[in-house]
Order: sequence, then C-alpha cells, then structure tokens
Amino acid sequence: MKFGNISKLDTSSAAPLVPWHEHEHRSHAVQFYSSDEFLSESASRFIASALGKGGSGLILATPAHELNIRAKLKDKGFDLCSPALESRCMFLNAADTLAQFMVNHTPDRNRFTKLIGGAIERARRASETAAPVAVFGEMVALLWADKRAEAGVQLEQLWNELGQTHAFSLRCAYPIDSFDQDQHAHQFLKICDTHSAVIPGESYTALVSDQERLRNIGWLQQRARALEREKLARKRAEDSLRLREAELTDLLENAPEGVQCVGADQKISWANRALLHLLSYAADEYVGHSLADFYAKRENFEEFWRHVMRGENIRNFPAELRCKDGSSKHVLICSNGLWEQGRFVHTRCFIRDVTDHRNAEIALRDSEAQVRKAKDELEQIVEQRTVALRRLSSQILGMQDAERRRIARELHDSLGQYLAVLKLNIEMLHDDPASEELWAESENLTERCLAEIRTLAYLLHPPMIDEAGLESATRWYIDGFGERSGTKVSLDVGDELGRLPEHMELALFRVLQEALTNVHRHARASAIAVRIARSHERVVLEIEDNGRGIKPDVLQRFAESGAGTGVGLTGIRERVGELCGQLTVESSGAGTHLTVSVPVPPASRLQ
Repeated sequence: MKFGNISKLDTSSAAPLVPWHEHEHRSHAVQFYSSDEFLSESASRFIASALGKGGSGLILATPAHELNIRAKLKDKGFDLCSPALESRCMFLNAADTLAQFMVNHTPDRNRFTKLIGGAIERARRASETAAPVAVFGEMVALLWADKRAEAGVQLEQLWNELGQTHAFSLRCAYPIDSFDQDQHAHQFLKICDTHSAVIPGESYTALVSDQERLRNIGWLQQRARALEREKLARKRAEDSLRLREAELTDLLENAPEGVQCVGADQKISWANRALLHLLSYAADEYVGHSLADFYAKRENFEEFWRHVMRGENIRNFPAELRCKDGSSKHVLICSNGLWEQGRFVHTRCFIRDVTDHRNAEIALRDSEAQVRKAKDELEQIVEQRTVALRRLSSQILGMQDAERRRIARELHDSLGQYLAVLKLNIEMLHDDPASEELWAESENLTERCLAEIRTLAYLLHPPMIDEAGLESATRWYIDGFGERSGTKVSLDVGDELGRLPEHMELALFRVLQEALTNVHRHARASAIAVRIARSHERVVLEIEDNGRGIKPDVLQRFAESGAGTGVGLTGIRERVGELCGQLTVESSGAGTHLTVSVPVPPASRLQ
C-alpha cells in the first residue's frame, strides 16, 4: 500500500468531516483553530447554513472576527443590512457581553440565563423555521486567554444548562495554540468533556476519504508514542539537571568563600552563607540591594563595574566591602559575566577575604619601618656615644696630664720644698751635730713630708677602702673635702650597708669623688647631702646639693646621648654602666639630685 509522504500530513486532521447543517439539531461543539482566516470561514459557513434555510444566527465574537465573518457572509450572498436578515442574524461583542454576567471573576447563572437566553429567544422568534438557533461564541476563549480556565469550564456548563430550556446549536471557538503546554492536557480534556462534539484544527477538511483519515490517525498515534518517550527522556534529563543544579547550589551555598550573583540592574540576586557571614548581614538585608551600597568607596565599585561591562574575566580585583557594624573587609574578587546574544544577564562573583593578610602586611611594613627607625636611632646613639667616648678619652688623657702636673706641682711646691730644707738641715748637722734646734726642725720637716706623701696616696687610692670598706673611706673623704672646700657636707649611711665587692666599692667611691668635685667646681653650693642605702638586691647612692643646677637643654642632651655635660657626668655614667646600674640626674634652679642604683651580685646579697 502506498502512503505517500505522511510527514506532510497535518497532525490535527484525524476526525471525520463535520456536516455544516448540524445546526438543525441541538448540539454544543467545540471548534479548535490555528488561523483567523479558517475560523472566519468555518463560522460563516455554520451561520450561512442556518440563514440559508430561513433560520436565525447569534454571533458573540471579537471585533476583528466579527468583521471577517460579516465579510465572508456577504461573499456568500447574504446582505446583513436587509430588513429580512437584520433581525435573524445578531452580532454581540464577546468581551462586552461577558462582562455583563461576570461577578467576582465568575459567571453568574441568573445573569447569564437572562442575558443569553433572552438573545437566543429574540433570534428564535425572528426565525422563519422551527430549527434551533445557530450560535457561535468566543467568550470562553477570552476567559482561557485571561488565565481563568475554571471560569471558562463553568461558562461551558452554563451553556449546557441553557440548552435544556432553549433550542440552539452552539459552536465555541478556541485557538489551538493556547494549549501548547503539557500541563494544559487536563484542562483540554475537561473542556472537550463539556461539549457534545469536538472539531479539530482546520486542515482536516482536506482529507476527503476514510483511508486518508485513518492513515493520519495511525501516524498521530506513532507521533504520540514517540512524544511520550521523548517526554519521559526529557523528564529524566530534567530530573538529572535539577539534581546537578541542586548539588551545585548546595556546593556554592556551603562554599568556604563568598559567592554572589549580580544582575544587569547592579542588584544582588543571590549570595551564599559565607558571604553573608563575612559581612554580618541577613539575607534580606543584602540580597535585592544595589551592590554599590556595600562598597566602601564608590569609585572602587565603578571601576569594577567598568571591567564587568567590558566583558572581562576579572581576577583578584581588590575591593573594600562595608559590613553591617560599620567596619570593612578587604577582599579579592574574581568575576565573569553571562552574556546572551550580546546582552548582559548577570555576573558571578567569587569573593575571598584577605583582611587578616592585609593587616599582617601592614603590621609587617610598620614593624620594618620601626626597625629601620630604631636602627637609625641606634646608629645615631652609637655615633653620639662614640663621639662622647672619644671626647671622654681625650679629656681623660688631658686630665691625666693635668693630674700629673698637679701631683708634680704638689711634690715640687710642698714635698720638694720640705725635702730641700731638710737637705740643708742635714748638711748643717754635719757641721753642728749637737744642735738640738736643727734636729727638731729636721724631725718636723720629716713629719710634714710623710703627711704630704700620705695625703697624696689617700687621694690616689684610699687604703682604708680595702681594709674598712666604702663607709669608712666615704667618711674620711667627706671630712677632708669639707675642710678643703669649705662646703658643709652631711653623710647618711644605712645600717645594712656592710661590705661590697671590691670593684663595686671602688667604683662607688670614684663616683662620689667625681660628683663632689663637680659640685665644688660648677654648682657653687653651700651644702651637700650624701646618702648611701642598701636593700636585698641593690645599693643606692644619692648626692644632692643646693647649687645653681644644670640647664634643662644640657640635661636633656645628656639623657638622650650621654654627652654635652663634660667629662664628670660622662665618667660617672660609664662607671655606673660597667656595674649594670642606673644613673638618674634631676636638676632645677634650686640644685641637683644625682641617684646611682647598682645591683648587688647574688653572692654578696643580704641573707
């Protein structure tokens, strides 16, 4: 058997031909169509069949379809303006008529019966025969197009109820394209069930033989089975895709780093938990808001968005985002946009928090700067100390020379004179050994020479410091200093002083000597107080005078660099430093207070 090219057959033509004179019987048929031209032709033939036999017609159509139907009827020889046809062919606007019996988006039975029943009754009275009125309607199609399918089914049922009391043959028209979704299948069957007949789409009229119609039915069955399989395969693919999307969404939602999606309107359409936690926002406080609102600097956002709009794949873009509490987070953003047919859809942003890393870098740079500053300061101090030590060394050498000259002068002026006179006396005693006066004078000169030698030796190194300790040496020196200088000097020594290591006693004695010498030379003081105290771990030497003090700038320079005050305080500082001690100098116009605190070695500490 030769079937020809079945693929060219229309898939909606698997029904027998509909007799156009079916208006002679009561019926309620549904007409599906694809083109307005076919609908106008089908409706005009249906109405013309009734008018041609003296019957009546009622058309409830849209304005566009009404114009086409009127034109088709005119082409078929019906002059609708003639008195004979004007009363038998009635046109009503479908939308206006529908609005008259709809209450709360639902057709009202009483209003519908009164309005439509009255129109059918007027058409029936104008008819020249007893045949049912031919009715064509599109009101249900308007409800379906307005997404009110249940109201449309209710209206179809009202038509069926009206058919129990009024004689009419109704044809309802639906555009087949309105049922192009799989979910429309249930409503499609429900609509068909409310009708006594179903008329498929337009091309069924081209199939004139039963063989062609049966062949088309078989082909439609094959297509239906293939579509079911494709539908099942598609459902499996959609389920798999949904599963993958769910897994991907879960992966992004629980990612350790922030992820967000930003639309073409610059508003955030989605953000994961990590990003919301990072910025401390609730989802409704962040999602749906403009991305620019969360940038600490507007120009930073504008630069980022320029890169996005240029279609660039952004890597590690630095930004500062504002948190809910007013603080900010430093982040690096990686972003790539989705474009469809040259139109920007959205950009996906992956956000990494680098706040701690950045703070560590800043702290490291600050630390390096501080180290460099400390190094420069230390080098400056070392340089100052080096200069001070060089100056001290030079001054010490000068002092040594001066001390040698002083000792030489002392030896020459006092001891030398005494010895010279003693020599003359000895020579005179050779001539007069019995002279008691010469012997007494010579003995006196010898005593003076011994006293001078003893004084010089004590000044150079008091022997009693080795025998009796620091306290005895200090008392001896202070008594002699007071007599020589005419300055009142008081001494207060704690009961717990005792003996100290030899090097410590000698160093503290030299500090005392140097300090009192400085007071005598520079302070012009009339009174000096010396205090020595000892605790378990330290010995403290204090020397306080009522002289004119040290200038503040000189004292500040000495505190910073150890220089600027001459050899006296510098030497004291060096001696104290050798003992790992601390030197404090306080001065005002009323005098100077010098404090030396040195640690006592563990072996010499008080028990």
